[in-house]
Formats: sequence, C-alpha cells, structure tokens
Amino acid sequence: MLPSINNNARFLDLLEDVGSSGDEDQYMTLANRRSIEKPMAIAQWSHGPLNWNAKCSLELQQVVSALNVPELSDLKFSVTVSDPKQADFPLVACSSGFSELTGYTLQEIVGRNCRFLLNGVPTSYINEQTRFHARDFCNAVSQGKEYESESQVLPPGINACSFDLPKGELICCQTNATKTGELFRNMFYMKHVFLDDTAFIIGLQAGLPITNFDETAVQELQRRCQQAFRRLGNFMSTIEDVLAQQFWYSAAMRRQD
Repeated sequence: MLPSINNNARFLDLLEDVGSSGDEDQYMTLANRRSIEKPMAIAQWSHGPLNWNAKCSLELQQVVSALNVPELSDLKFSVTVSDPKQADFPLVACSSGFSELTGYTLQEIVGRNCRFLLNGVPTSYINEQTRFHARDFCNAVSQGKEYESESQVLPPGINACSFDLPKGELICCQTNATKTGELFRNMFYMKHVFLDDTAFIIGLQAGLPITNFDETAVQELQRRCQQAFRRLGNFMSTIEDVLAQQFWYSAAMRRQD
C-alpha cells in the first residue's frame, strides 16, 4: 500500500514563496524545487496517463494563479496538458481555470482534442495559420522532433514578443467559443516538456475578450501580454514540477496494480 499523503502540506511547500513576495528570485528558487516526496492524492474520478481528477485540477490552478500580479489580474490564465503519443493529441490534464474559461467540465475536457473550442466559432473568425502551426507543433513532438517553424503567430495589432522563444515553444492566438457559445480570444503558449522522460505538451492560456480595440487599447494589451510572457519561463518550471509529481504518483499506482 502507498502511504497516506498530506496534500495541503505539499502545496504549502510549493506556494509559500509565491505568496510572500513578488521578487523574481523567489520564483526562480521555487521553480528549481524538484522534490517528489509528497505526490498528489487521487480523487474518485480520474482519467488518462496522469490519472487526472478534480483535486489535481484545483491544485494546479493554485500554481497557475501565482503567475498573476495585480496588473495582469484580468487576464484569465489556465493550463492544459496534451499527450502527443495518443492519436489526435487529446488533453490529459487541465487546471480548474480552463473549465472556468471555457464553461466545460473536467470530464468534458480530458480525453478530447482541444479543437472542440472551435465549435460555434464563425469560419471568418478562425485563424487558419494558428491551426496549421499548432498542428505542426504537435506533429513534431509526436515524431520525437523539435519544433523549428514559426514561434509566434499573433493577430493584427499584437506585435511579436521582443525576445526570442527557444526551439520547442510556440505562442499563438485563436478565437474560441465557450460551451454556451460566447466568443473569446485565446492567447496560448505551447511548450514541449518531458515528465520522467515521457513527452507531453503544456499549454498556458490567457483568455481575452472579443473587442474592437482602438490603438491605445491595443498598445496596452500588447504591453501586458509581453509582461505575462516574460514571466512564463520561471513559472513553467514550477508547473512542470507539479505535473512531474503527478506523473510519478500515477506510475507508482499502476505498478502497484
């Protein structure tokens, strides 16, 4: 039998520095923690290679929420994880913020390709370049290759980031629809990661309203998006740590069975 797990203690360990200071050195310290001593507990419903469930979803959102500062509070950040080894690259994990952003329940999200977010989106709103490069990214990862094509596919009015993204990363923007049919702009960052030597794709989303921006509003949005993207490097390491712990625990559960 696996030992009982104090889940709250694990997340206090992960979040203590984030809650106490906005200093970037704090985030770097947090991001470098790679302990797997206190893996996540598994709730009643779970699915996929990460045994993902509602408890995991809520806990991951706690880490994602640490990305925000007051200036970025209206950008709705969430995280998804897809499995490039499975046909059609299904989502195998997401934070609770992704459910809030899209209106879909966890059970309606996990196990599906993210294209369901295009349901109800008028064809004229869909960015085909984003679809092409996101699919190209997933195909490269599934074939064990490093994605080397366009690293930024952004809509008119949103300038490319002033810093270069490493290979294996992609920033895109796509118009999506919630379960109730409301349209929103989904600006998302994709990264090829390894959890215990197994490839996955992490997506970090920022939900933006569908609005006719004037020049001043576009410049302000661009400035805040740039600030958010600059913070991703430190936090993605933390997110990877949390997911790696869940992957380790799931593997241990499978071995026990």
